[in-house]
Amino acid sequence: QGLLLTWTLQQNPVVMADSLHLKQLWTNLISNAIKYTPAGGTVRVFLDQQEGWALGGVEDSGIGISPQELPLVFHEFYRTAEARKMGVRGTGLGLPLVKRIVEGYGGSLEVQSTVGKGSHFRFRLPIADDSRSGDPVGGQGPPP
Repeated sequence: QGLLLTWTLQQNPVVMADSLHLKQLWTNLISNAIKYTPAGGTVRVFLDQQEGWALGGVEDSGIGISPQELPLVFHEFYRTAEARKMGVRGTGLGLPLVKRIVEGYGGSLEVQSTVGKGSHFRFRLPIADDSRSGDPVGGQGPPP
């Protein structure tokens, strides 16, 4: 598709989360960024750690989301008017799933977007506490 994809890993935080959930989180965010960014655009994936939190996200130079639609993108089956107009395939379930995963592990998710300039999805997940028992990638979290 002719995109510049970059990955920045500042730290390698360990979180108490199911590896499948983390895969779904990243797959949905990256897939959306690629789908809605035209040829010649950029997608940046990043992960860092700060003050007990894993900070990650995806930003793109894609079509963006209107201010009116921004609060709706985390509702199940919602797809923006521009996404429907473009004919890009999707179900409207990816972002609600990402939100449920992040919040299910005690984190938060936010988005900033400008039509015609792109979107920036950021999440925070608590890093694993050494005093907790169990496998750092084997937490229960939300259902898939």
